[in-house]
Amino acid sequence: MRAPSQLAFAAGLVLATSSCGGGEGSYRVTIYGEAYIEEGIPADVFVDGWAITFDEFLIVVGDITLADGAAAIDGWRVFDLAQPSGGDGHELGRVTVPAGTYSALSYRVAPSADATAGNARDDQVTMMRDAGYSLFVAGTATRGAETYSFAWGFTSDTTYAPCEIMVEVTPEQEGASELTIHADHLFYDDLDSSEPNVAFDLVAAADTDADGVITQAELAALDITTQARYQVGSRDITDLWGYISAQTATLGHIDGEGHCE
Repeated sequence: MRAPSQLAFAAGLVLATSSCGGGEGSYRVTIYGEAYIEEGIPADVFVDGWAITFDEFLIVVGDITLADGAAAIDGWRVFDLAQPSGGDGHELGRVTVPAGTYSALSYRVAPSADATAGNARDDQVTMMRDAGYSLFVAGTATRGAETYSFAWGFTSDTTYAPCEIMVEVTPEQEGASELTIHADHLFYDDLDSSEPNVAFDLVAAADTDADGVITQAELAALDITTQARYQVGSRDITDLWGYISAQTATLGHIDGEGHCE
């Protein structure tokens, strides 16, 4: 993961202090999946030696409000975070906000029938809208000669609020925030631990027909209640599909490693 930048995505940016001399300034918003999505998650990240590459990592983002309602980035957009950005992420837009120091923001990842293309292709946008997906990930897991493919669509609706930032905007200084998406969370082996493992062995074990393709139905058929790992706390989750679906609500961060509720 790269170090936090001064970048993020918003649905409720809060003006934390009085304006710095008044006036207005520009605020730039981007979204980034980091190298783990654009280049893949290397084997040394996994405790069981797997590596993951993503062919597609589609996400629907919207419901964005900046400066406590004073300005907004309208609409819902679909981004394919697997597309290379040179480390810069993908721009959502710029908006004019009152000058001041901003300490918090929020954003939402959810299905939207009105979503339009961010950097996604038209067919990808249509698929996300028609299927009611907020997230779609397709890729390959490899370990030595072993290979599995997957293509999973999720309908989860998650609001990240508040996200902790500290960004100053003046008429001369543009503010910038980045919504950072952490793909490795999909493969965490605990829903509550502050130090979970990144693992794939159990996911691979779901391929009961041995065709090398891990489907939603196979994940849903795998009972996790007897696993020493894959703890779910008080949540009513008993299968691996429900478990991974719950993990989709943890992908969103801010400015790299910045935290959101």
